[in-house]
Amino acid sequence: MTAGLTIRPYQPGDEHAILQTFNLVFREVCGQGYVDRTLPHWQWAYAQNPAGQRISLAIDDDGTVASQYAGMPMLYDTPWGEQKFIHCVDSMTHPNFRQGLKAKSLFVETCLPFWAHSRAIGDALFYGFPVDAAFRIGQRYLKYEMMTVIDYLIRDRAAGALAMPPGVEVQKVQAVPSDLAGLYESVSADKRCLLRRDERYLQWRYVQNPAHAEYELWTARRAGRLVGLMVCKPGSGLAPDAATIVDWLVPEQDSAAIEALLAAAVRRQHEEKKQRLMAVFPPWSSEHRVLAARGFVLTPSANWLQRRLIHNICKPEITAEFLAQTWWYTLGDSDLA
Repeated sequence: MTAGLTIRPYQPGDEHAILQTFNLVFREVCGQGYVDRTLPHWQWAYAQNPAGQRISLAIDDDGTVASQYAGMPMLYDTPWGEQKFIHCVDSMTHPNFRQGLKAKSLFVETCLPFWAHSRAIGDALFYGFPVDAAFRIGQRYLKYEMMTVIDYLIRDRAAGALAMPPGVEVQKVQAVPSDLAGLYESVSADKRCLLRRDERYLQWRYVQNPAHAEYELWTARRAGRLVGLMVCKPGSGLAPDAATIVDWLVPEQDSAAIEALLAAAVRRQHEEKKQRLMAVFPPWSSEHRVLAARGFVLTPSANWLQRRLIHNICKPEITAEFLAQTWWYTLGDSDLA
């Protein structure tokens, strides 16, 4: 380890130095279009996350954050009850402290106590979407396991509108519905490994998010009863000129609610004059098959920038095979949308 550095967990007040290094690093990575991360955004992501935070830092004697390995805990419902999956995000090393790939880097030294602490307190899984350099280091030193390449389901505007079915009322809302619990119970009955999309989580993830203006929440109701919830990001997507279905909470067997919310998403795509409407669901899922039958085409993310989902499993009962076959996810489970 570099002399003069201390590796320790986050302490209140570190966020100011974290943001200085974060913005320095990501201005370099992202280029001219980068917008600095603000203190309210950091507070939302970490201090206000209802499931907590995980942050390990390497701090120089002068207070500079030399490296960070950070994670956003997410509650999952699994066959083994409630588990915490840690979405690893915002890892970085200050340019003045980089060592390259030939030796065990500061990135790794900062990560190891983070992982040791998480395992000690019972976290079940680490996951993320690393850039190429972090993926290479992670494979070499941190036992990153490749789960899948994330490809996109994309529907072109030329495919036209989708019909709105009778009997279902679709409405844009400003807050997560207070009667969400029954809908989540119905949806989770179809899934074996699912991020807990309860009112508290969804309100934090989309409504309290400093970028909340980018998201639209749409409900589907039948005779007043909530039968579906969709989150859209109509103004942007990971593919060029795209609107995005970010999140989805609809029972697999409710075809009318599915049709109604998809029709609303396509309508918003057309209103925003976006060429593409994109979504991500596991390739084995019912949702993937439904979208493919309605004009969505599986399109490699590598057409623009390949996205890979990696994990490191902490508990023996959770296997790579279990995750590959049952872990249900959307783009909303990540920081990619």
